[in-house]
Amino acid sequence: MQFEVVKDILLSDTLVPDIFLSDIMPRLPSDAVKVYLYCLFLSKYKKEARPEDLAAKLDLSVDTVNAAFQILEHEALIVRTPNLISLTDIKEIELGKLYKRKTTSDGESAVSQTAMHIKRNQCIDSINKMFFQGLMAPSWYNAIDHWFSTYHFDEDVMVSLFKTCYDNNALNINYIEKVGRTWYLKGITNHWELEKYMESYEQIKAIGKTILQKLRLRRPLQAYEEEQIEIWLDDYGYDLPIIEEAFKLTVGKTNPFKSAHTILTRWNQEGIKTMDQLKAYQEASARGSDKREPAPGKVARRDNFQQRQYDDDFYDKLDQLSVLPKNKKG
Repeated sequence: MQFEVVKDILLSDTLVPDIFLSDIMPRLPSDAVKVYLYCLFLSKYKKEARPEDLAAKLDLSVDTVNAAFQILEHEALIVRTPNLISLTDIKEIELGKLYKRKTTSDGESAVSQTAMHIKRNQCIDSINKMFFQGLMAPSWYNAIDHWFSTYHFDEDVMVSLFKTCYDNNALNINYIEKVGRTWYLKGITNHWELEKYMESYEQIKAIGKTILQKLRLRRPLQAYEEEQIEIWLDDYGYDLPIIEEAFKLTVGKTNPFKSAHTILTRWNQEGIKTMDQLKAYQEASARGSDKREPAPGKVARRDNFQQRQYDDDFYDKLDQLSVLPKNKKG
């Protein structure tokens, strides 16, 4: 039993691969484009046609149609036999160019390369279906191949890279390139390294959100602020309570993150790692400040001076001055 859909030609469409429109069509002669598009139309309905029929339909000469067939065959768009013209799957051909097997390698290496290419093809197919609804543009294939080669990601890391950017509403090549490079510089290549990094990153985001709320700042965490928090957590080994203590000292500062970073860096240099050590350090600093001498140039307190001592000769001279005659006015 055969099933078919009856659809009027007025309501039907002929699909043209985007890779043909973007990469192949610009270099084809216009007559070859006409022949290829009409072949797509005929193949959809499984129709038969001779070169003479195409020539009459497309208002071309038979020689022009045959020349177009040669061009299309050279471009690997069709495969000709005496009685049949088959249109190739150009998307599959392009993927094959990216991940073709190296025939010059030894047997074991060839098997390994083939297995790797199969996994990568499956990965790309998953990305295409999950994030592009099966309509991924040809430029993405080259970009993904470049990231595989440059960043040495496993397939599951590559899928996670796309998901992260998709969740951030930033599914474009430049943004994915930036995130991928960040992961690469963090030493991420496999699932376990990525999972560890993501746990750390979630902690950074949580602490950053808490700080922004307490500072009453209604904005997302900036990239350099994330880097500073990462230093506080990973390099200094500080937790949120110590970080909050530093921010308490930044009240009135125009750049609280910068000021807090300076404070936390100083504490780290002093060897402070725990809240108990910080309290002891602050108490010692407070006691030390109470014993400090007044700074140079500051006015001393009114009751903080010694009385000058005077002897008897000073008072005798003072009595003599008091009995001297005063000058008369002119």
